Amino acid sequence: MLNRRILRAKAMQHVYAYKQCQRSNYELAFQHIQDAYQPDLNSMEVQDKHQLAAESKLAAELLEDYFGHKPMREADDKHRKVAEEAVRLYERQCSKDESFLLNQMLSSTERIADHYLLFLLLLVELAEESHRDQQKPSYSARPQVEVHTNFYLNKVIQAIRDSEELQREAEQRKLNWNEHVVEIRQWYKNSVKTDEEFKKYQMSEQPGLEEDIKIVRYIFNNIILKSEPIANVFEENDINWAENSKAIKSMVNKTVKSLDEDSGEIEIVELTPNWEEDREFLRDLYKLTIKNDLEYETLIKEKSKNWSVERIASLDSIVIKMAIAEMLNFSSIPVKVTINEYIDLSKNYSTHKSKQFVNGMLDVIAQELQDRNMIRKSGRGLIDNQ
Repeated sequence: MLNRRILRAKAMQHVYAYKQCQRSNYELAFQHIQDAYQPDLNSMEVQDKHQLAAESKLAAELLEDYFGHKPMREADDKHRKVAEEAVRLYERQCSKDESFLLNQMLSSTERIADHYLLFLLLLVELAEESHRDQQKPSYSARPQVEVHTNFYLNKVIQAIRDSEELQREAEQRKLNWNEHVVEIRQWYKNSVKTDEEFKKYQMSEQPGLEEDIKIVRYIFNNIILKSEPIANVFEENDINWAENSKAIKSMVNKTVKSLDEDSGEIEIVELTPNWEEDREFLRDLYKLTIKNDLEYETLIKEKSKNWSVERIASLDSIVIKMAIAEMLNFSSIPVKVTINEYIDLSKNYSTHKSKQFVNGMLDVIAQELQDRNMIRKSGRGLIDNQ
């Protein structure tokens, strides 16, 4: 199950990606000006390269005014037009990048739920394969070898197999392993069937519920999740697979442990307790951080006069801006919770000195915002907010 900490990390990663795109668009804007003042090779007139270079420099200075958040200086209409074209190019591409990354962030997060369900289905498929494997003629030709179907009859596997909720969700989302029949056979043969713990379980006499849960967790955590071929299948559709797999691991293990012996039912875990609310939080946090970037950067500059903004780690700057956005716009989240969450983000994702720097900056900025009466909390947001 995803929590807000994971969602904050995802927003941070995509704001960082947007900032990288923004830098590329900045370079493209200046490249547009250089291209506009290249000699016209089709012209019959002699091209004055020095004059073109001077004019290109003038147009570039107009563009620098824009990026410096200053009014464009006086210039001929021709040069102003070129600079304004570069600005429109920059803004249009940044807008596209922002939208693309927002959609990618939300869809990749929602895809975690699909992958969680696929893993549950994969456990059933492997159990089915174990049953098919033991029905092969090679077993009947060797009657002295006892056929064991413990994994196929495993209570957890049966509960997953019989879950109407899982079947309904899988059908609605079109989730299945139909295109991987051959691969599943190989995964079972090469990784599961040969495993000593699995063989020991298969040979057990009437394993109980505890043993059933234990072997399913073992196969999932120690075989499936550590299988490179299986990981490759998921990595093809999820660039954040390494990180997302941690959340999926937690979700699957919770489902496995949820088996009710009396009813024989398991719990299909939700992505979050309230995905619609969390989706809105994720979207707004990303958009507000980008929208108010200049305002938040000005605040950071004011509070870091003894520290050059250029020397602040890129991720630290993003983390602080996200924290400001959260403090100002999410009334139900206490300020102390916000500060602690973003200190942890900086510790986990940025430099070894980041934790202390981010902590100090957020304490000072939070106090400044409270003194200006800009932070207004309600409900749960009032807890420990003094």
